[in-house]
Amino acid sequence: MKKTVVYAVGFAVLFAGLAQAAVVLTPFRLEETRSVALVEDSVGRATDALKVTLSLKGPEADAGERYGKLKLDEAVDDKGTNLIPEKDSFNEAEKFKEYSNAFFRKFDIEQKKPATAPQIELTLKAPKRAATKIARLRGSFMLAQAGTLKTVTLACQKTAGKKKMDIPATAGIGITVIFKAATEGNSVGLEITGDETAMESIEVLDAEGKTVSNGMSSWSMGGVVSRSLDLEKPLDDSMKVVAKIAMDRKFTKIAFDLKDVALP
Repeated sequence: MKKTVVYAVGFAVLFAGLAQAAVVLTPFRLEETRSVALVEDSVGRATDALKVTLSLKGPEADAGERYGKLKLDEAVDDKGTNLIPEKDSFNEAEKFKEYSNAFFRKFDIEQKKPATAPQIELTLKAPKRAATKIARLRGSFMLAQAGTLKTVTLACQKTAGKKKMDIPATAGIGITVIFKAATEGNSVGLEITGDETAMESIEVLDAEGKTVSNGMSSWSMGGVVSRSLDLEKPLDDSMKVVAKIAMDRKFTKIAFDLKDVALP
């Protein structure tokens, strides 16, 4: 069973360290997912959950592009049930990600229309069925602005081995390029540590400056994100890896404390 409901309740939230700056945080949409297993099986399935979409209004929110480092201090329904998820296996709360309605905001901007207010999403445990509201939802998250882009290049090599890209430590991201033997196919591996969202793009260019990487696969383990760039032709030492890294991004911490949000 899946139920959704839309609300428009306004709350003022102060930005830490900016006494005069504030953003209006509005519970925009609640989506509840519940299920019941009528026959036992061994298939892993998604757990019951409550997704909360919050709308942000204010110049600081409009200036931001991503949100992350979400910390829930309290989330409880009016029956006293703790709604904070027990574990975050993939560290999703910590990661920076685009606003949940980023696609529509970009479309509005391209069409030279006023952009819709940015939105973020929180995932909570499903409340008790008898609960009628989230009694309190309290925590904080960070907003990140785009910053300025820095182009970092690394010469490719035909022999197998690893090379680390020369990225300033202040960017908060590290990228190691893995050059593979010719027998392993036409691809280049990447190991990314730190804030992956600081990398706006990465590609392999040939001697003429033409992009020769055309696909990317990605997986994560132990805090390291591994990627593989597929190449259109065999790697040679005239090629280079080119990454665009966001520098000098401004991060703003937002604390929120919402009460009595009606449930679907």
